[in-house]
Amino acid sequence: MVLAGSRPSNPPGASPIDALHRRTSFVLLMDNFVLFFILSQFFILSFTLVPGLVGMTVWIAYKQKSPWAYWFAPLIMGITSLLFLIFIAIQVYAIIALGTGSLLMTLIIAWAAYSSIRFIRIHFHPVYRMGYLGYGVQNQGSVVQPNEILAACPNCLAVLAINPHLLSPKDRCPHCDSSLVLDHEEE
Repeated sequence: MVLAGSRPSNPPGASPIDALHRRTSFVLLMDNFVLFFILSQFFILSFTLVPGLVGMTVWIAYKQKSPWAYWFAPLIMGITSLLFLIFIAIQVYAIIALGTGSLLMTLIIAWAAYSSIRFIRIHFHPVYRMGYLGYGVQNQGSVVQPNEILAACPNCLAVLAINPHLLSPKDRCPHCDSSLVLDHEEE
């Protein structure tokens, strides 16, 4: 599936959902490492091994697309994002009130929080969930004609069957009424 009006960025035969899943798995792995590192700073090592092992088990199961791990991934990312937001507040307080702290570190932590929150939101999209669980849109009763492809509206991400050869800047999404073709082509 591609965004309507843009070229697919994946090699032929590769699924965009699989590429997104690989990136999400990587973010989950990094969030596990961050969570383990933060816990190891405040607790003894034997206490941090259990959450670390649980996090790695969730990551391995999530990477293999195990159904039980689907909601544990955003839970771990959410806990890590919450810790990032707490650290941002501490950094901002240190910069403003104490005159210490690092603006660069604040920006890096803010970017990490933003990134994790973005990957949490992906789990609420039905197309990603169908791809993760191995269901296709074809399994959901949708019929795609031979000259059509499945595409997502670039604004509301509604899944549409379109003929890419007939798509023009005048075509509108039936769900959000925005243009299906972006003003500039994304590279």
